[in-house]
Amino acid sequence: MPNDQVAWFVTERSEALAGWLLTARKDVKVRSERKTDGGVDFLLEVSQDDKPSMRLFVVQVRGTTSSERAEWMASVNHLFQSSHGPFYTPACVLVVNVRDNKAFYAWAAEPRVRDGEVELHFDTSPQFRDLTPASVDEIVGCVNAWYDALPAVFMEKRA
Repeated sequence: MPNDQVAWFVTERSEALAGWLLTARKDVKVRSERKTDGGVDFLLEVSQDDKPSMRLFVVQVRGTTSSERAEWMASVNHLFQSSHGPFYTPACVLVVNVRDNKAFYAWAAEPRVRDGEVELHFDTSPQFRDLTPASVDEIVGCVNAWYDALPAVFMEKRA
């Protein structure tokens, strides 16, 4: 199989698997998928009570056929080089091995709430973890906690 066909297959399959894993929860919907290679593959929405919301987060997906972490890390390292990042909303990077259907994730812009303050934490040394249904629950929980805290922060700053 020629290289561009392999690359096409890896890209399409990795995005399909990532989308399937992330949307296995009923409250996570894909709002937008990549139309061009502009850097963000999915814009996801976490709905509340089956109603649309503005609780958005972005996901960048990288496909691989290698189980060697050092090999696929080379293809995603550039996404973690900035200590303040290009993101203004929570953002994850997913690596999907299309040979064994295993996926890993790390936050590029991790939503955090501390002492009533909200922030996006940009880790330049990401720790990739297995992407499982439980970790998708953790991702959605972090996103929800961040959005839950935002109104109070904005109202406090107005006062």
